[in-house]
Amino acid sequence: MSKAATFLKSQVGRKIATGVTGIGLVLFIIVHLLGNLAYFAGPEAINTYSYTLHQMGPILWVVRLGLLAFFVYHVWLGISIWLEKRRARPEGYSVYASRGGASRQNWSSRSMVVTGILLLIFVFTHLYTFAFHDFATAIHDGVEMHDVHQRLTEVFQNPVYTIYYVVIMVLLGMHLRHGVWSAFQSLGWMSRKSNPIIYSIAFVLAVIIALGFIGLPISIYFGLV
Repeated sequence: MSKAATFLKSQVGRKIATGVTGIGLVLFIIVHLLGNLAYFAGPEAINTYSYTLHQMGPILWVVRLGLLAFFVYHVWLGISIWLEKRRARPEGYSVYASRGGASRQNWSSRSMVVTGILLLIFVFTHLYTFAFHDFATAIHDGVEMHDVHQRLTEVFQNPVYTIYYVVIMVLLGMHLRHGVWSAFQSLGWMSRKSNPIIYSIAFVLAVIIALGFIGLPISIYFGLV
C-alpha cells in the first residue's frame, strides 16, 4: 500500500480529505444556487443557463457522475470517522464540554452523519426529478431548448415535493453551519483568534445558502413569481 493510501486511511488523513471534499462541495452548491436563481430572471434566463450546460454534451454527465462520486466519498469519510469515534467512546457523553474556549458542540455538529446521509438520498431523488425527466421544449431566439422553467414550476407547485425540498434545505443549512467551520479546522486554516470569526462566517453562509434555495420553491408555490 502506498504512503498516500495509508495516510488517507488514517484518522488525520480522512479528516483532511473530509475538509477538502467538503469545501469543494460547498463551492459547487454556491454555483448551483446561483444557477437556480436565474429562474427569477424569467424563462429565457433559466432555460438558456440549462441549455449552455447541456452544450457540454457527454462532459456534463462526466461532471455529474464525478460530483456524485465526490459526494458519496465525502459521506463515507464522515461515517467512517464517526464510527471510529463511536468505537473509541461507545457510551458517548451525557454532557458536552469544551477543553478550552467556547464549545462548538450543538445539534448541528452532533447530527452531521444523519444530515449527510439524508442529503445524499436527496441528491438521488433530485437527479431523478430533474436530470432524468423528459422536458417540454421552449424556443428562445430561434433556439430549441429544454423548458426548465416549466419543469421547476410544475415540481414546486406540488406541496409534497415542496415541503420535502424545504426540509432538506433546512438540513443542508444545519450541515453547513458546522461543516464549513469543521473543514477549516481539519485543514489547519484557523488560529485561536480566527476561530470565532470563521464560525460566525460559516453560520451566516449556511443561512444565506439555505434561504437562497428555499426562496425558489416558496416563491413558486405561493405564486410570488
